[in-house]
Amino acid sequence: MRFIFLSFYLFLTFSGFAQNLDKPVEIPFNLTPNGHIVIKATVNNVEGDFIFDTGAGVHLLTAKFAEKVKNLKKTTHFHTGHRATGEALETDLWQAKSLDLGALHLENQMVAVYDIEFPLDGLISLTSFTKRAITIDFKQQQLIVETKNSMQERSRSAAFQMPLQITNVRDVEVSISTPVTINDSLEINVGLDSGAGYDVYRFNERYMQMLGVDTATTKNEFKPSYFKPQEGNTYYSTTLKSLSDVGKHVFKKDFKATFIEGLLYEGIMGINWIGEVLTIDIANKRLLVK
Repeated sequence: MRFIFLSFYLFLTFSGFAQNLDKPVEIPFNLTPNGHIVIKATVNNVEGDFIFDTGAGVHLLTAKFAEKVKNLKKTTHFHTGHRATGEALETDLWQAKSLDLGALHLENQMVAVYDIEFPLDGLISLTSFTKRAITIDFKQQQLIVETKNSMQERSRSAAFQMPLQITNVRDVEVSISTPVTINDSLEINVGLDSGAGYDVYRFNERYMQMLGVDTATTKNEFKPSYFKPQEGNTYYSTTLKSLSDVGKHVFKKDFKATFIEGLLYEGIMGINWIGEVLTIDIANKRLLVK
């Protein structure tokens, strides 16, 4: 399955204990050619390669990787989530004694385990970062887990900030979105999804008419569901004039966009267009941009 579909999986996870930090934790990452953030993570002392995915909503282990991990405890909990295109996915939840990201040590983390062919070992979500801000530095290729003191400096040095809307279901499902303006006329709320990769802009098909995009003449393709081939969605591809945050701090001109029939959200997009250094501060509902 191609990376472009990573963020379409929506699962749940529970946050456990994380140690107090005296200084920020720097976690190196690699960028794939498509712009996906790949980090090392250790689950119960077993190391793997994971996508850091702000749109995933869960710490997800592939079944193949989970087989290597000792002392994973199956819980009585399960969740029925949905792909962004609507298909229901049910998964059991398991408890990991520890999850380590560089020097960041997390305990008692719930993870989803799913049997899927995947080139890496799973996904790391935002769920462990609801009370502690995390910075994505594309230039230095680092994730930085912030402290109270380091966040004061981030706030002072930020060029601007964008409001974050937080989806938090029972403190187990966490994702972020922000309002944007398309073609200087339409304001919608879009999920900010690092798992989508570079230059991915997807919107609900209902907005085509509002933007003057004709469904009859726009290039389109029906794509079967990966999980349920008898189902699927129509994708419309076009070019839109402009995209900006609602504060008019950052702009994207003449960009390729996809409208998806049956998308569960108003929109989903990658984050690289916003800036090189992005600090996700869920506790204060803001995105700091440097």
